[in-house]
Amino acid sequence: MTKKNPIQQILKAYYNVLNGTIIYNGSIITVGTKIPRGTNNYIHLSASSDNYSTGDQTLYKITVTLQIVSRQGINEGDETIINSILDQVLSVVDDPEMILMDDFRCLMSNVLDIEKTSIDADEANTIITKSLNMLNFIEQK
Repeated sequence: MTKKNPIQQILKAYYNVLNGTIIYNGSIITVGTKIPRGTNNYIHLSASSDNYSTGDQTLYKITVTLQIVSRQGINEGDETIINSILDQVLSVVDDPEMILMDDFRCLMSNVLDIEKTSIDADEANTIITKSLNMLNFIEQK
């Protein structure tokens, strides 16, 4: 069996689970691996991996980071938007059966941690971010 790299497939699986399902104030929240231009609220996906060989099978431990970002007016900076988006994300990403990939099977998907909210401001905007780290164990089909 040829070993494949699971990173792109798991990022695509998370994108497929989240894209079009996370909504705030009537607007669909953009999800992707690139930072979108001109979007005030979005979810940025990234991943890192460790491999564990179990003889003829390789088990992949992948941490997927979902960075939730909200750009608000300087006087609007609060965590309401971030927390609403985070609640919706948590309701759909902790089921390994929802993480569908062509060449891999997700055995486990759990919250590893939720990083403390970060608030940055410039003269025009307040940028609020919170990162959710999901721990996934997957195997090649």
